[in-house]
This record gives sequence, structure tokens and C-alpha cells, in this order.
Amino acid sequence: MGSTEILLRSKEKGLTVSDAVGVRFSGNGDMLGFSYNGNTKINGIGFGTKKTNGNANVGPCITGVIDTRKGAPLNEGMIIEEGSVPGAISSQLSAIFALGSKLTGIKTKRGFFQWVIEKIRIFLSFILGPYRGAVRNTQTYLVMAHDGNDGKMFLQNDRLRISWPNVGKKPIFEKISTILKEATVPLQGTYIKNPVWNRLTDQDLISVHPLGGCPMGEDASFSVVNENCQVYSGKSGTETHDGLYIMDGSVIPRSLGVNPLLTICAISERACEKLTAQKELKINYNLPSYPKNKGVSDEKVLGIEFTECMKGFFSTQSKENMERGYQIGKDEGSSIEFLLTIRSENLEEMVGNPDHKATLFGTVKAPFISKDVITVTGGEFLLFISREDRVETRNMVYRMILNTEEGKKYLFVGAKWIQDDGLTNIWRDTSTLYTTIYDGETENSPVFGKGILHILPEDFAKQMTTMKVVNSKSILDEVKGLAKFGSFFAGALYDVYGGVASSIVPWDKDARPRTKRPLRVSSPEVHFFKASDGADLRLLRYKGGNKGPVLLSPGLGVSSLIFSIDTVDTNLLEYLFENRYDVWLFDYRTSIALPSAPLPNSGDVIATKDYPAAVNKVRELTKVDKIQVVAHCFGATTFTMALLAGLEGVRSVVLSQISADVEVPTSMDIKVGLHTAEILDALGIEDMTAYTSDKDGWLDKFFNSVLALQPQSLFSHDVNPVSRRISFLYGSLYRLENLNEETYRYGLGEMFGVSNIKAFEHLSKMIRAHKVVNSEGKDAYVPNWDRLNLPITFIHGAENRCYLPESTELTYKKLIDRFDPNQYKRHVIPDYGHIDCIFGKDAHRDVYPLILRSLNLY
Repeated sequence: MGSTEILLRSKEKGLTVSDAVGVRFSGNGDMLGFSYNGNTKINGIGFGTKKTNGNANVGPCITGVIDTRKGAPLNEGMIIEEGSVPGAISSQLSAIFALGSKLTGIKTKRGFFQWVIEKIRIFLSFILGPYRGAVRNTQTYLVMAHDGNDGKMFLQNDRLRISWPNVGKKPIFEKISTILKEATVPLQGTYIKNPVWNRLTDQDLISVHPLGGCPMGEDASFSVVNENCQVYSGKSGTETHDGLYIMDGSVIPRSLGVNPLLTICAISERACEKLTAQKELKINYNLPSYPKNKGVSDEKVLGIEFTECMKGFFSTQSKENMERGYQIGKDEGSSIEFLLTIRSENLEEMVGNPDHKATLFGTVKAPFISKDVITVTGGEFLLFISREDRVETRNMVYRMILNTEEGKKYLFVGAKWIQDDGLTNIWRDTSTLYTTIYDGETENSPVFGKGILHILPEDFAKQMTTMKVVNSKSILDEVKGLAKFGSFFAGALYDVYGGVASSIVPWDKDARPRTKRPLRVSSPEVHFFKASDGADLRLLRYKGGNKGPVLLSPGLGVSSLIFSIDTVDTNLLEYLFENRYDVWLFDYRTSIALPSAPLPNSGDVIATKDYPAAVNKVRELTKVDKIQVVAHCFGATTFTMALLAGLEGVRSVVLSQISADVEVPTSMDIKVGLHTAEILDALGIEDMTAYTSDKDGWLDKFFNSVLALQPQSLFSHDVNPVSRRISFLYGSLYRLENLNEETYRYGLGEMFGVSNIKAFEHLSKMIRAHKVVNSEGKDAYVPNWDRLNLPITFIHGAENRCYLPESTELTYKKLIDRFDPNQYKRHVIPDYGHIDCIFGKDAHRDVYPLILRSLNLY
């Protein structure tokens, strides 16, 4: 619009230009709409300069699109994009949307329950602001279509004016509004039309993509610029003004029906290319551009250093294929290994700038190259270089000169190919180095040989312990630095192998960063694999002996860390490892160790998809026909469901706290009777977390203060906000006197995290049914009782106030009445609650021997 105004004013002052200046204006068919107060969290309100205070980040303005153009006539196609609202107007949105809903809103779902939930969400937005309730659940629609190009711009009273009578009454906009209403239906929201598109305003429109006014064309009789964006110098013909160009949206002679940025850029860049060619100039397209040196600061930044050991094989007979070189080298005994130290003086640059090179030094052993140890010089390490030839693949690159005692020099180039393909191949990618050795100091030298090096699990564990932050001023700096680099370098493996410092921010601001104790077990094998529906799962193997594989399965809102936490003197993993069991820690899809933890998943998919995949994976890797299983809480519930659904390959089971029958205290019955989980789901709350820290925002801190008033918190002197949240979510899970100080102060925050509401809904249906049912509340499992005809031991805390001891007692009695009673055992542990049977300070004396006895029997 600015270019059009300039030309119109210039024309008034005598500049000869085409009479087409100001014509063929289009708003690009722009249209606005909203789905207000739906059942899905959108998080589409920006924060501006305000802090998020724990609220979900908004992310890019546009990340999703509905494209109707394919197959439609050109002028009837449209693009619908989701947008975000600027934070500058966030404080007014609760009132604006509520009013808009009253005046023009069209509801897409009715019913008394829905009406109540909607009113609660509206109330939450007014009280807590736009990042909660109805406004948080509001989707902004941004539409681009085709509105014609018959708008005109002109000067009147020294101002630029636009004339386009009845444009808002064109059929395309009614069609858009109908489609937006249809898009609102699955969100179960209230459709609010474009606020200015109404009868009172004569169907006015707003456009953020004004196009035209200086249209491009073949000559000046109906256009303003030519194909090179040069302005015509007459009212007809093709002559142009020397040096006068227009390169913006005003040259686009019609609507585009899509965001016009790329089209405008392409036309402008082409015009610049033509201009520079005509003037015999050259544009420097070299990237990236670097800012001017701002001077050197005296303050040292955090750096990182670690040592890595890798071993493998290579062959001089393979000059092109690394896999073949590895196999030939292995057959010939042509080994190669290195011990390298990698150091960067700037941690931020290393993880943020793909061109940042860390130094690399150390030694190499390769008998086929030299009988002596080979020294490394000129070493460089680059972290995560993107590969243009492989989509979603990044490289870790190792380059170094090998200097032999005989005076020869070789260039060693290695790369780890890290693919963004989920968790399944993360160990392979992180532990495999594809290697080429050149007979000389450059890559122009002849290839000497190729091969592959690997890192063993025990060496990887040692590598994680060698990581250290340099130039740190405090222990906290060091912990944060280690966590940042470790998770970036090793990804999901860092939580398994990661060093000696805990990266979890403790709830107590005065608490010191925690140093982990080394576990008395071997380094684990990490196995990421998939369930039958493609969900990522994880097994950690600790091979303690030859007594056979035993799979340990945790509860909801935690991970397999409950079996291996180092805050107790002896954990269950260490206990079984010391007793020569091959221990497999299982993390199913709702484990907080996996990215899928917050996703809506019921117990059914864990029972019917995750457990079969895990049991079969262990059987496959151990070559045994049947395995043993120890399952706790939600893990025990879902494993019982898995057995009842027909799971095979299990020879005996230990179930902790629950099985097929479900009996709970009155307080839990009341919470379930109020349909708390269903209401939270209807409010758009998809997950809840037990984790909290001193870094939380004011709303989380307010919630923690409210939980401090729970009777249990008051009477038990529970001062840990994580512990209070655990009690709120699950009921009383442990007796405080059974936890040591380290577990209470640090371990709870490390072990407990997010749980999805879908799982809570499923549990609620089981509690109401007093037995395991499917997520729809149907009796899909218990009718298959004969499938529990195998050795089962029940462990139950006598003071369990999450699931009453009567739960396992009922199941136990039903089993011994139906089958051989000698294969069933039940132990009620005095003075224990629920999960303190797993990580209580004395569980290794009071509980673990009973688990071991059962495993030894079968």
C-alpha cells in the first residue's frame, strides 16, 4: 500500500506513470475466525515480554494447515491455518471472547454437562487469566482464499483510500464461514465469526496481505511494472523509468490464496538478479553472516570436557564400503581402538553452533598400521552437523591426524549418523562410528582403509562419568552444564548412563545439588523397541548371573527408576543382581522416562501391546522360552490384564499391591465418585504432574500452598511439595517413616513426574467396578480367569491407603479356590504402605527377600 501511495502522490506531482496505479487491489481473501472454549488445550495466546511462569509455550504462530486447493477450481480453493494472538492484548481476551460468544457465537455441542464445563472454563479465564480455561482452549483460524482483484486505491483529502463496495458479501466469505464452523465441531467449541464481518459494519473485512495497486503486466496500458519490477514511464508502451523499481506485494496483480511472502520474495529476488546482471554487479551470497566482534570479555564461559573409548575393525582391502571393511577386518583380526579426550571452551557454542569445533587429542591403537601406540594431533570434533543427503540425519564428526612412530601420517575421519527416527535406534546411532582412514593428511589423499568402531555399554558408562564442566563457578553451574551437554550428546541415553550428578532441580531452594552413588551393578544394555502400534518402549538389561531373566515393571507417573534409585542403601535392582538374576527394567509407554508419558493412553494398550512386545523382546534376546515378572501398582494392574488377555511366555509373577480386584479407601471412593478424572479431561487437562520445584511459577506455588492444607499433610508433617502432590494424585503411597532423608528430599522429585488423564479415567472405572475392566468400563478381562493358572506371589503393605490389602486378598482367595493353591503366595508387610515396599529404606530387609524367595521357587 505504501508503494501505491508513493506513486499516486508522484503522479500528482507530475511523474508520468501508468493509469493502472491503484487498480487490481486484493485482500488475498483473508478471513478471521475462532473456535472458542473447546475441549482441547490450544495454548494460542502469546506472552509478549512477559515470562511464561510455567505456562505452556506458544511456539510459532502457524504450525498447521488445512489445504482445500487440490482438486478445487482455482478461485474456490482456500488455506486454513491456525494462528496465535499477540500477548499485548492478552488481558482483554477473556472479556472479548466471552462477549463475542454471546453476540455471534454458534455452539457446536450441547448438553448440560458440556454447559457446566464451559461455564467453569470461562470462569477460570476471568479469574486466572487467558492462559487458563476458555481462552486457553481457543483456536484462531487464519484463512486465505480468492476475493477477486476489483478493489481500487486512490488519494482523497491527502489520504490513501480503498474503495471496494460489497466485497464482504461475496459468496466466498460465506463459504469460508461455513467451513470454519465445521472445523470447530471436532473441537467442541463455540464458533465466533470475524468480529468486523457483520451486518452492522456492512460485512467489512480485515486483510493482513494487501496485494496489487501497482500490478505487473506486459505494458503500461493496464499495468504499472514489467516482469523485472521496473516502473513504466508512460501510459502505454513498455518504456520504463531508469532506476525506479517496485519490489513488494503491490506488484502482485491478483489474490494468491496462500501466504504471499514466498511469492513476493521470489519476484523481488529475480528482479534483483536481473538488475545486478544489467549493471554487471555481483551479489555475495555467502552464508552465514557473522556479527562484528563485540570485544573479548574477561569473564570465562562454561566449557565441557569428556573422554571416549571406541573399538572396532577396519581393512585396507575395502576402499569404498565401511560395513565390508569392518567385516573383513574382523575376519583378519585388523583391530582399531582409540582413547580420546574432547574439550570445548564454550559449551553454549558447542551445542548451539554446528560450525563450532572442539579440540580432540589422545591415542590410537591399530596394529595393522603401527605396532606402537599412535599419537593424535590436529584433532577436531564437531557436534551434530546436518546432512543434506539424508533427511533428518545429523553427524558427529571426528577428524584427526594419526602420527606413527615410523614417521607416517594418516587422516582419520569418523562420523556417527544420528537419525531423528524416534528412540528405537538411538543406541546404534550413538555408539557406532563409521570410519575412513586416508594415506596422507588430507581427504584428497588416497583412501587407506575403511571400517567401523563401536562403544561398549561399560565404556559408554565410563564416558558419562568423565564429563566435566570447565570454568564453572559453582556446583549448580556444573550440574546444569553437565545436564545440558549430556542430554544433547547422548539424548535419551543420558538418563541411563548420565554421570554422578542429578540434573533434577530440587523442591527445596536451600538443597545442595545431589551427587549420585554408583550402583553395584554392571553397565546396562539399552534396548529401545516398538510395540505393535509403533509406540516407543525401553528395556534396560543388567545381567547379574545365570538364574534367568526377570522383568521389573513400574507404576503410573514414574519410571523403572523406582527399582534402581540410588538414594537407598540397596535397591531392588542391586538386590536381584547380587543374587545372580538377569534383570530387565521395563519402561512402557506411560513411563516418565519416555516422551510419550503425557500422551492419552489407557491401561488397555499397555496390557495388549506393550507387555507382549516386552516379553517377546526379552525371550528373543535371552533365548529362553519363559521369563519371570515383578510388577508394581499400575504395572501390576496392567500386567494382570495382559495375562487375562492371553499373554504367553511367563513362568511366574510377583505382583505388588494390586491385581484383578480393586478395593480403595473411602477418600479415594469419594474422589472417583465425583468423576474427578472425567471432569479434568473435559476441562482440557490432559495430564498432571507430581514434580514441582523452586523454579515453578506462581500458580504452581499457589497449588502447592493449597495442598499443604490437606489433612494428611498437616497431620503427617509432610513439608515436601512433591510428596503432597503425590498424595493428591494417588492417595497415600508410603509411610514417611519408611523413607530415608535422601529419598524424601531428592528421590521423590527424581522418580515421580507426569501422568496422563486417560489413565486416571481408566483407573476410576476400575475402582467403580471393583475389578479390572477395559477403558470403556466393560468386563473384558475377568471372564478369562483361567489364564491366571500360573505361580503368582502377591506383596501388599498392611498400611496401604492407596489400594487396601483386601484387593489382593480377594484375588488370592479366588485363585486358590480354582487352581492348585501351592502355586500362590501372599505376603502382607507390617508397617508398610504402598510404594515404600519398593524403595523404603529397609525394604531390602523386609520385602526383597520375599520377592527373591518367590523367584527362586520357580
